[in-house]
Amino acid sequence: MPFNTRAAFKLTLAIAAAICTQSVQAQESNERLWSCNLTPSGEWDCEVNEALMQQQEGTPSASQTAAETDSTTGQDTLQPSDSSTADTAATAATQKEATAETDAESVSISTVSAAPPVTDTELRTGAPAAIQWPEPAAATLRSKPSMAQTQVAATPSTSGDWSCVAVDGEWDCNRQSDTNGPRPGIAIAGSSAAMTGKPEWSCEADGNEWACQQVATQAPSQPAAQGARIATPANQAALDWYAYAPGEAPGACTGRYIEPEFAFLEDNRPFDQQPVYINALRSSTELGGITRLEGGIEIQRGGRLFTSASGEFDQGARVARLIGGVNYREKGLLLLSEQAEANMISGETRFDGAQYVMHEQHMRGNADNITRFGDRRILLNEGAITFCEPGSNAWQIAAESIELNPEAGRGVARHATFDVAGVPILYTPYLSFPIDDRRQSGFLYPSLGYSESNGIDIAIPYYFNLAENFDDTLTPRYIGERGLLLENEFRYMNRWSHSTLSTAWMSDDSRYNDSRWLFGVDHKGTPYDNLYSRIDFTRVSDDDYFEDLGTSLEVQRDDHLDQLFELRYLQPGWNLALRTESYQTIGGSTPYERLPQLLLTGHQNRLAGILDLSYQAEYTRFERDLDSIYAPAGDLAATVGDRVHLRPKLSLSLDRPWGFIRPAVTLWHSSYELENERNGALGGSQSITASIYSLDSGLVLERDFGLAESNYTQTLEPRLFLLHSDADEQPDSLIPRFDSSQLGFTYYNLFHETGWSGNDRVADTTQATIGLSSALYNDLGMEKLRVGVAQAQYFADREHAGRPGDNITGSTAGSSNLATLANWSITPSLKLSHDGEVDRDSYEFLEHNYKLSYLPGDKRLLYVSYRDSIEKDLNEGVKQLDVAFRWPLNKSWTSYGRWQHDLDNSENLETLLGVEYASCCWKMRLTGRSWVVDPNTVAQNQFETDTGIFLQFVFRGLGAFGQGSGREFLEDITGYDEDENGSF
Repeated sequence: MPFNTRAAFKLTLAIAAAICTQSVQAQESNERLWSCNLTPSGEWDCEVNEALMQQQEGTPSASQTAAETDSTTGQDTLQPSDSSTADTAATAATQKEATAETDAESVSISTVSAAPPVTDTELRTGAPAAIQWPEPAAATLRSKPSMAQTQVAATPSTSGDWSCVAVDGEWDCNRQSDTNGPRPGIAIAGSSAAMTGKPEWSCEADGNEWACQQVATQAPSQPAAQGARIATPANQAALDWYAYAPGEAPGACTGRYIEPEFAFLEDNRPFDQQPVYINALRSSTELGGITRLEGGIEIQRGGRLFTSASGEFDQGARVARLIGGVNYREKGLLLLSEQAEANMISGETRFDGAQYVMHEQHMRGNADNITRFGDRRILLNEGAITFCEPGSNAWQIAAESIELNPEAGRGVARHATFDVAGVPILYTPYLSFPIDDRRQSGFLYPSLGYSESNGIDIAIPYYFNLAENFDDTLTPRYIGERGLLLENEFRYMNRWSHSTLSTAWMSDDSRYNDSRWLFGVDHKGTPYDNLYSRIDFTRVSDDDYFEDLGTSLEVQRDDHLDQLFELRYLQPGWNLALRTESYQTIGGSTPYERLPQLLLTGHQNRLAGILDLSYQAEYTRFERDLDSIYAPAGDLAATVGDRVHLRPKLSLSLDRPWGFIRPAVTLWHSSYELENERNGALGGSQSITASIYSLDSGLVLERDFGLAESNYTQTLEPRLFLLHSDADEQPDSLIPRFDSSQLGFTYYNLFHETGWSGNDRVADTTQATIGLSSALYNDLGMEKLRVGVAQAQYFADREHAGRPGDNITGSTAGSSNLATLANWSITPSLKLSHDGEVDRDSYEFLEHNYKLSYLPGDKRLLYVSYRDSIEKDLNEGVKQLDVAFRWPLNKSWTSYGRWQHDLDNSENLETLLGVEYASCCWKMRLTGRSWVVDPNTVAQNQFETDTGIFLQFVFRGLGAFGQGSGREFLEDITGYDEDENGSF
């Protein structure tokens, strides 16, 4: 009967293996019970050695053995994966059994299984679905031929045995002189052209039949070698590495690991109780339970799969010995070797001359031999590991032995060297390193830098993984010109909070001549439902701490270091907050502190069906450190006291696609109990009350037009904002501005209700703000361009508080200057923005602010900012230029830099230039920087600068070594972490 062509890749070990594994008192012999070959007609030709089966008195026949095996509890049961295969072998066995005549008496003897005494352990033939190998994105590989295209070289079984191996979708065959097959443990290699000059067969699958014909061959010039070492795979795809299509690589890597998808068997039973599935192109079984396997071998148990060219399986010991192109797979792991021996009971496997890949970790390596233990540990003897792509050994860790423990996420190397470009640069008798992102105790990678003021700067952090919910990092840091600085970061987390304690201590700074320290606490928690806690506290020993020493700790570095404690209770529609907030000022003037503040805010939508209600109620005690050297002069600045603020608001929103009308009425009230030690007349009770009426309205007019074969929509959006604020005539100019500041003069701030931040000021005004803007949208609805201009017309003087563009204390001008804006998306990557102030009389620009940004998303960055306010304020005006860039020179090299220049004083505020080299597994950054040490001295035209050179190495999977100081500006511009070490 013709054999199903699909099964030509998987010869099912059906009746033959069953009889072999259940033979009673089997003796060692080289003679075979079964021998099966694929004939040119497409059928399996199987022979049974009945003489061996009947050698011992009482040995049952083949059919009896098979029947008893199926019915005996605790014995191995064979379940073929292909029904046609099983039927063919069973038919041949039955026919040969019927023709054999013997007078021996059949005796039923209980057989002893070679498997462990587990009742449901099974040896099964047939594997799950075929592996779906991924195709590379950038290259077209030779596809595996269909069965109709497969070329098979074979001869009829009467002319001798052929050994065929499926290689890359084609058959690789040779003739064996020993009809019993090749010796176990010897790989079969070579093509038909390298064999004897006898005729060969060339076969093609035609439907379910084989069409074969003889072909002549040339005698070989030399005999084919047997038992030769299999070459290490040169093809990167053999290690599951595939190249990106041109232009698709997201980083420096030109390719990535892609693990093929295939059906892992999910089995919750212990490993030694899981069934074993075996498939091969040819097999034969001897007395003693040894099954010879040749060609296309697949052995799978649970989630572990072996493939090889040839091998054997010992049923008694449950050991598989494989040779020739051995592949081992489980989820996340690939092992390639010349030969392997696997214990199917313990799960321990030894690979000789092996390579391995751990896909998720982006790790690979090689070793003289690799042992894969049943608990997933991997031991490499005389091996190396690297995170570089196949074909590159830019760096590696080579060692006498390396143990990788995926369960612990840690690797241990003994007598290890760190090699760069094949040159050992560091030796250690013991090295523990991470192989994933889990926390592990040990040294982190050091940093190294140099600056003119500090000299050499070396830091070596050590990480303590103390428990699952808390850890600690201690960083001894040596600064050549100053001494030893100890920095420590302790992190603690429980079910309701996450807290960090940061400390630093230097007992004696050689240049400062005193001890120096830092203390910081960062806490976020939810002690109860809807109750949130927050602590943000930072304090340093002196004002120059950050300028002189800097820090690697995650703490504030501003001129005013927060010391905030807060509790906040949230409910739908309202929330209540209690906080205290003070500061340590290390630059500028001391701000007011809130000790404490109680704040209630809320909103209620659709009140009475149409109105929206919002409200704010606050009590705050304001204090100020008047003893600080940064305390402002003047009697009014010494005023402290209590404030109560109330602000209910009713509003109505009538929005339509063509426009909107939004009327609102607000009651604004602040009352004070003030104290002033310098001038008692500035103390006492004060209050400000204002009723605010506003009407905000606008239209959206549209027209469609075509330009340069593209369709656009242009809008014309006039806007009218009517505002009346009737504040009482209290002398509110004598009330300090505890938390209030006047808003800057911009297009949108002219439409603000109070014109101030905070709750200390509101302008007494009657005005109409008129604005006109126009936008351009493409056919996808994206805004390409928007320009606008606005001006406020005043119908009353602002006596005590000015609107945006006025003096702080008010103004009598009848109109404001003109505020302009322009936002132009030249391309999706190139954007230009502008805002400015135009004099209402001369129509000349008083202030310019321009920003040009180019961010195409391929690591290129160009940023230019220009600010000029000299004409607006001759005393405090600023005229500065800020240019920053990051530009790839090629796939590996990237340049970056920044230039901040004070045009008014002709001084550089910061100059930085650097270069970065990146490969798939390591980076190098070299940065030179000159910067102003104290930005506050710029106002006094005093520029104290420092210079430094910084070198940083980043090794994929290991971390960073060195310093990348100065590159923080990239994060400021792009808004995300540009120095993420894992980004390659």
